[in-house]
Amino acid sequence: MADREEKNRRRQLRRTYPLCGRHLLTLGSVSLLGVSGYELWIRLEDFWAWTSGIRHLSAVRGTPFLEDLGIIFEAPEMRQLGYKLLFLVGAVIFALICLLRRNRAKAAWLLIALAVALGVGGGFLGLYSLHPSDWAQLLKLAPLALVVVGCGMNIAHRASMRRGHHKNHSSEH
Repeated sequence: MADREEKNRRRQLRRTYPLCGRHLLTLGSVSLLGVSGYELWIRLEDFWAWTSGIRHLSAVRGTPFLEDLGIIFEAPEMRQLGYKLLFLVGAVIFALICLLRRNRAKAAWLLIALAVALGVGGGFLGLYSLHPSDWAQLLKLAPLALVVVGCGMNIAHRASMRRGHHKNHSSEH
């Protein structure tokens, strides 16, 4: 019974003092969702255009489209487009996970690691750039930076709450 009361008291304390980084995390997640979703849409249009000939050829020959699609992935440009599509789908899923987990400090370290991995992966694929002359590509890293800063603030806030709570709790005895 005491354990249940302690859990309820901690839950109430969390509601009273919500994590301070959740707003930055929400802003970063929503903007990442918008930027990645828009770019995914554009890349899907490119993919649709690239595969129009294959779709026509499959219809004329009567062969399965997926079998003929393997031919187009032999081109390095198409392989690169496929990697970018997969990356952008991953970025959209990551943004949704960030939205769902924004009030949880326990997931913050994992979200920071994934945000850094997405930034590095996007840099290797050419979706993000750190070069100052390519400011639009650099600006696309801002949502990931907001996610990292928001998670860091959540971690720091949770740690300060624990230290403050522990100090108050030990002074009662």
